[in-house]
Amino acid sequence: MTDTVFPPPSRVSQSRIWNGRQLGEAFAFAAALFDAHREQVNALNVFPVPDGDTGTNMAMTMTAAVGAIPEGDLSAAEVGQLLARGALLGARGNSGVILSQIFRGFASGIQERDELDGRDLARALGEARDMAYKAVMRPVEGTMLTVIRGAADRALATAQHTPSLTTVLRDAIDGAQRALDSTPELLDILRQAGVVDAGGQGIVIILQGLERYALGDTEIVEEPAPALGPGAGMQFLDRIPEWHGDNDYGYCTNFMVFGADLDFERARDDLAAMGQSAVIVGDDTMLKVHIHTECPGRVLDYATRLGSLDQIKIDNMAMQTETLASQRAAAIASRETAAPEPFHGSTAVVAVASGNGLARALRDMGATTIVRGGQTMNPSTEDLLKAVDGAPVDQVILLPNDKNVILAANQVVSLTGRAVRVIPTTSVPQGLAALGSFNCAEPLDGNVQAMTGAASAAKSLALARAVRDVDLNGLRIAYGQVIGLIDDDVVAAGDDLASVVARLFASANLENPEVVTAFAGLDATDADVQALRQAVALAFPETQAEFPDGGQPHYLFVISVE
Repeated sequence: MTDTVFPPPSRVSQSRIWNGRQLGEAFAFAAALFDAHREQVNALNVFPVPDGDTGTNMAMTMTAAVGAIPEGDLSAAEVGQLLARGALLGARGNSGVILSQIFRGFASGIQERDELDGRDLARALGEARDMAYKAVMRPVEGTMLTVIRGAADRALATAQHTPSLTTVLRDAIDGAQRALDSTPELLDILRQAGVVDAGGQGIVIILQGLERYALGDTEIVEEPAPALGPGAGMQFLDRIPEWHGDNDYGYCTNFMVFGADLDFERARDDLAAMGQSAVIVGDDTMLKVHIHTECPGRVLDYATRLGSLDQIKIDNMAMQTETLASQRAAAIASRETAAPEPFHGSTAVVAVASGNGLARALRDMGATTIVRGGQTMNPSTEDLLKAVDGAPVDQVILLPNDKNVILAANQVVSLTGRAVRVIPTTSVPQGLAALGSFNCAEPLDGNVQAMTGAASAAKSLALARAVRDVDLNGLRIAYGQVIGLIDDDVVAAGDDLASVVARLFASANLENPEVVTAFAGLDATDADVQALRQAVALAFPETQAEFPDGGQPHYLFVISVE
């Protein structure tokens, strides 16, 4: 944003003043309004597989903020501090952490105020703007930072002419909307997609909620979730490539540290040096950390020396497997750990799988226990610990079969009294390859060495349908097209499954494989299976091909190559 000249103040209403109770109610209404629109924000995403969580992260952060306010008479300053503390404790994801800092700055702007008018509000938005920019070590324009700046700049300009709360709010919304509309001009990837930033859209909704409360317009109609088709946007602050520069995506690592007399500045600098996109906030009793790193274990190891950890959350940024809240809830409700098979040997194997057919294949290859979960429905550390502790012997090999499950699997090692080894498999094909080298008569560490080598040599292929339009990896992908992935990287896309498969195999550099096993997902049709069968036969006429039911969601086929 470069505009510094603002239009005259809006003519909305006479001056209004909020006390602490009204300020809390205003943000509670804004939180409810945001929740009704969370799916609209979630839909602003261009990654072509089911995903989208900026709306969910911001909605949950808002809910945590207003949930921290008790009943009773409080000053505006007290409510501001409670909102900031609640938002910090409940912040989810990068967008949620930055939103929590907006709350923190807002609270700083109304210190010692029993009530607030439009001028107080403008000052609070100015502090919120400054705090948000300070929280991000590499601020990037075209994000929610740009939008909160647009809101604050316009509010401060208007407050020079009027103390009206509603007038300042109206003009803050106008400034935020103008800034939001400018985001495609500031980020080329948004311009190419023809969309605006998702986090910035969330800021506009929050401000609209505050204004509607001030005007007495508090009826909320829940908006239906939009179809994830052409025109969908993106959520920059959780995934945009420019945020990472030339670095690998790595793991999006979030956690809190609680301690006494924390050296905030030193901890912030030390942690920031361990990765990219660091957003580290807090004080001498608490830190909220968001960082993108290739070594989350190193980051967490350092953090444990500072104090007690809580709310640990690790996501693999390349996979983008954070999903809509409804999908997660359904997955959690249906998750179960299958009972162990009759066992013979000194070492058990616990493996993770998302579909009945995949689970069956892992069992057939020697897995003792299956934990249900995987992409978009990651099992918890507790789920994995129960499976390990329920194994029939004290030596256990754990196959997470998903990048987002590896950290939870590693945590099990320190939580159980059993000898547990984690082989960091990132897919079921890798898990199957590892099991192919498992020998129940071998010592534990000998098995681990052999299985790790087999897993690392395996290639994981997959086919899915794009849920939105996107330009990615040099490919122009349209909603509904078939996409081909190698180790979670999209390498081919098109309308015809057979042609996508041909390009997928070519990109994988497969040379006369002995066996190709394609596990059909829940959404795969008979026609899809037949098309894949013909494509495999054409590419590898001498190769044995199998097409069992996998039962996995989201992916038409998960393909194992031997």
